[in-house]
Amino acid sequence: MSPFNSHRLIYGAALFMAFTLVAPLAGEEPDVAYAAANIDFEAGKFDAAASKYLDLAKSGHISSDLYFNLGNARYRLGDVGEAILWMRRALVVEPAMPEVRQSLEFLRTKVAYLEFTEGRAGRVIGTLPATFAKWIFSIAVWTGLIALALAFCVRRMRPRRAALIALAIVAGMGAFAASWVGNYRATRIAVENFATITRTGVSALTAPAPEAKSVIDLPPGSEVRILKDSGPWRYAEIPGDLRGWIRAESLEPVWPIASPKTTP
Repeated sequence: MSPFNSHRLIYGAALFMAFTLVAPLAGEEPDVAYAAANIDFEAGKFDAAASKYLDLAKSGHISSDLYFNLGNARYRLGDVGEAILWMRRALVVEPAMPEVRQSLEFLRTKVAYLEFTEGRAGRVIGTLPATFAKWIFSIAVWTGLIALALAFCVRRMRPRRAALIALAIVAGMGAFAASWVGNYRATRIAVENFATITRTGVSALTAPAPEAKSVIDLPPGSEVRILKDSGPWRYAEIPGDLRGWIRAESLEPVWPIASPKTTP
């Protein structure tokens, strides 16, 4: 049975309070809009529901349930790529949300989209706080500097100079390790690096030109890691240790969510 048969429509006060805290609007407009979108969904008006959910999301409302419902509505409209994109955005907000994981597993068997699998080191680093590496780097650097200052500038610490130098060396190694972890997180596993293929018939090419040879076909929902932004093209890493050029309009970054452009 498809997991989309049991969607998660939340009317609770907690979500409405989150809407108010994240992006306050006059009166109860976010609450009313969200409730109206849910009513449209229940009535089978998926296009209207998706439009209302999208307006809330683009207005800055951050909610895993909102993103999941929007993904669910896009799936009902046959837009698998957009559905997977919003499911992934729901996981950014609530990584352990079971409904999303079940739905993505269902879609993976349905469309066979490509997705990265991180090694053990990547999974461990991904569980660490975003500022962990910066803090460890700072602590290690200051520890090393203080140890060296004590070893060479404080006369009574001279008998312990060897131990202080050893501490400085260990601290330097710690700083190097923290720097590596921070760089790995920023360039490999940070959600801002990833994008989702949202259109059908997309291929990664060997060069940023329509006539270039195809590297691999990318089913809607496939995950790529953006390496270079070059105008209408994106150079990306693809699951399976591949790289190629993809038209910018064929994909959407997972995070952050772009706000509507305002016209003067």
